[in-house]
Amino acid sequence: MTIFGLRFGLRNVKTGISVFICILISFLLQRETYVVSTITAVFTLREDHQNTLKYGKHRIAGNTFGALASVICIAIFKYFGFTPIVQIIAIPLVIMCMIALLVKFDYNEGTVGACATLLTILFMVPHTESYGYAFNRVIDSFIGMGVAILVNRFLPVYQRNTTDNK
Repeated sequence: MTIFGLRFGLRNVKTGISVFICILISFLLQRETYVVSTITAVFTLREDHQNTLKYGKHRIAGNTFGALASVICIAIFKYFGFTPIVQIIAIPLVIMCMIALLVKFDYNEGTVGACATLLTILFMVPHTESYGYAFNRVIDSFIGMGVAILVNRFLPVYQRNTTDNK
């Protein structure tokens, strides 16, 4: 479909529908924000159902590992103090261990999301809300992944004609 010279393919439309549904669910469930669910839906939705499932699992694993790693970092900070030297040593070591675990469990595509989750929780969320944010980030990831999977499952898949030269 082309509107004003812009091409809107099926994956583009499915992405827009997924974002719409994530925002709607967040409003209906009175979630604090819909940022994580919508981002997860955008990153998860792929060209077909099988790839959407694969990337959804990687995204969930990444967010879960990142949230758990942030809890470990917070525990380290509480034990050793939230000093610059503790941060300089602990955060890179925890990130390295987290990435190694994701690779070991074959969730390579989840590493960027895991690091983003960990660093967001550590640096952008008040320390009094870190545990709750970590838990909510995982919940919102499940919402986004579920929406993307369902949208990709129940909306039609573009079947490329073998005579297409694109």
